[in-house]
Amino acid sequence: MKKLFPLLLFISSILVYCCSSCSITKNVPKGDQLYTGASVIDSGKVLSKAMKSELVSIVRPKPNTSFLGVRFKLMLYNAIKEPKKPKGLFYKLKHKTGQAPVLLSSANTKSIENRMNDYLFNHGYFKSDVTGKKEIKKQLAHIDYHVNPGTRHKIRSIYLPKDSSALTQLIAISNNESLLKSGDYFDLQTFKNERVRIDEYLKLKGYFYFEPDFILFRIDSLHNGEADLYVTIKPDINPRLLEVWTIGKITLFSNYKLEKDSMLNQQVGIQEKKYTIIDPKNTFKPNTFERSIALKQGELYNKELHNLTIERLMNLNSFRFVKLTFFPQLDSLERILDAKVYLTPAKKQTVRLEVSANTKSNNFVGTELSVGYKNLNLFRGAEILEWKILGGFDVQVGGKQASSNSYTFTSEMNLYIPRFLPKFKVKIKRNPYIPRTVITPAIEYLRRPDLYTLRSLRLAAGYHFKMGKNSEHRWRVININAINPTEITPKFDSTLAEDVTLQAAFERQLVIGSRYQYTYNNTYRPNKFNYAFDAVISTSGNVAGLLVPKRGDTIGSKKLFNIPLSQFVKLQADWRGYWEINRKLSLIHRAIFGVAFAYGNSRSVPYSEQFFIGGSSSIRAFRIRTLGPGSFHTDSKVFQANESGEIKLEMNLEARYSISKLFKLALFTDAGNIWLRKEAIDKPGSGLDKGDLFKEMAMGAGFGLRIDASVLVLRFDVATPLRKPWYEEGNRWVLDEIQLGDKSWRKENLILNIGIGYPF
Repeated sequence: MKKLFPLLLFISSILVYCCSSCSITKNVPKGDQLYTGASVIDSGKVLSKAMKSELVSIVRPKPNTSFLGVRFKLMLYNAIKEPKKPKGLFYKLKHKTGQAPVLLSSANTKSIENRMNDYLFNHGYFKSDVTGKKEIKKQLAHIDYHVNPGTRHKIRSIYLPKDSSALTQLIAISNNESLLKSGDYFDLQTFKNERVRIDEYLKLKGYFYFEPDFILFRIDSLHNGEADLYVTIKPDINPRLLEVWTIGKITLFSNYKLEKDSMLNQQVGIQEKKYTIIDPKNTFKPNTFERSIALKQGELYNKELHNLTIERLMNLNSFRFVKLTFFPQLDSLERILDAKVYLTPAKKQTVRLEVSANTKSNNFVGTELSVGYKNLNLFRGAEILEWKILGGFDVQVGGKQASSNSYTFTSEMNLYIPRFLPKFKVKIKRNPYIPRTVITPAIEYLRRPDLYTLRSLRLAAGYHFKMGKNSEHRWRVININAINPTEITPKFDSTLAEDVTLQAAFERQLVIGSRYQYTYNNTYRPNKFNYAFDAVISTSGNVAGLLVPKRGDTIGSKKLFNIPLSQFVKLQADWRGYWEINRKLSLIHRAIFGVAFAYGNSRSVPYSEQFFIGGSSSIRAFRIRTLGPGSFHTDSKVFQANESGEIKLEMNLEARYSISKLFKLALFTDAGNIWLRKEAIDKPGSGLDKGDLFKEMAMGAGFGLRIDASVLVLRFDVATPLRKPWYEEGNRWVLDEIQLGDKSWRKENLILNIGIGYPF
């Protein structure tokens, strides 16, 4: 304390000097005062807090900013002498960091009074009175705005236009959806919204040229806080603007460029069922856009179909811009609109190169290189081809050599076709998303020289369709995966001999089945609470198992191409909730449950289809594939991280706080585990058949830093175990073991996770 006293005395002296020599009124001109702010006084005491707050926000100018009543920025401005040149450190400190005095002379009370009266009038206070009074004390001034709002008027009765035209009849029909109700307070914003509602309704009925401004509201018979409201059509409007219009010819320009606008309009097109396509270079097949064009010749104009056409064309993902314009047929006595659709294609072929590097806590470093190729409009039908080739390796660079280096190679292709194959009709109604057929061939190669080589050949074909922005369905009708482990070394053979479950998972297997995934996501909405849900069901051998004959009575006797046919069912559900507490703080929680079981020809679910837990996007206090199953644990897991299970339960809770636009903090806790359905002989405690689900839950907690650069989120999470399920029951909580000062404890229990993107 004695050492701090001189420092505190020095700081106090500086503050006293600043306050005495840098008076806040130092630069206030003679005859003027420093403006210290304004107050709104509700004389009638009838205004809500929200309205009073809105009136305060109207007040201008804003006084000098202060902290705990001290105007530090103004004091800084006064303390620095005006520099001779408008540049340099002192100029920036004075004019950028500091703040010039806000003067009373800059406050226009009459203007503020008028704006407050306008605000009150727009909210139903038709006879309000606002008076601003200046309170001056020496060189300081404050303004009090005394507000007498009067009576807030309600709508007594609503009267619609009385003529018998089709337009006014439609307005009357739509009145059951009106935003204006008898008994409601008058509110200008509600009136504006009602005009937009009527306009939107009429545009669904063919009134292309109608505008919200064509509707007028008249208030009459003010008495006893109530008034009548009359809805009228603006007089002296061109009659053509109040008439119904029909769709005429529809023309598509599928290779539109602004600089060739006049030339394209002179081209002769190819007539299709719904439209004429002008495509001199044959960039697209003529029938490519048949399902995208929702407008039909001879039908009334409909704004919903107008927007739907644009959305569907954009969702083909083959165009940079889509523009839809309408032109009246001037030589026709009927009210007909010709539609022209201008499509500007996106770049047909692109190549993307990505390089990443990673480090792991077991002294491994690795890198990954991927090359992605995309081709839009592959067969001139808006098909999209995506092809990604990826290669990488992990090698140990220090410490005792206890695990194997690994080398990976993957090649995956996705072909998206904007229709169902084989061709059959599906009603998509007003859905803006066109269903797609997806074909995905892929090969994977994993080489661990002192353990094994694993080859996988995959082929999937199915459908992808969205039911609006929220719901998405992915159905792989055919899902084939041929798994072939080879070059198994004696070292790994001994590991398999000791691990019956792993041995069964590493057998040659052929997966022939289906996979269905449903996703619901409303996180794009600006709500305080949003959520996402994902459910997957995968099967293998359910149909093929009926067709492939048995070659014996043992497990694995059903073979195709001399490879045992795998039979299993796998289900998984993933739920995530996002709760925005305020602008900077949010709470995110996730729950995952999955179960997989083999049957018939298989004694184990393939290793690639089993569940894993731990790592940077799971339970972060435990390394990936080192936790479970159940209460089973061996020290060798640190180096041979191969643990998997048939049942998974995981729960996560994370609080995220935004320090700035770039930096975010997180506090989190994770819990969960994996289990086998039945305990393995060589893994005591691994099964769930004894019903110890919650008793064997692992738990960890930690904190993280995220660097959010918009295009990339770099994540650092540090976590430590709180509960270890392999300890004896009753001693599984390990809070009493935490010793941050112990180097050996930190090495074993502090886990650093580095990741790209948020964990969930």
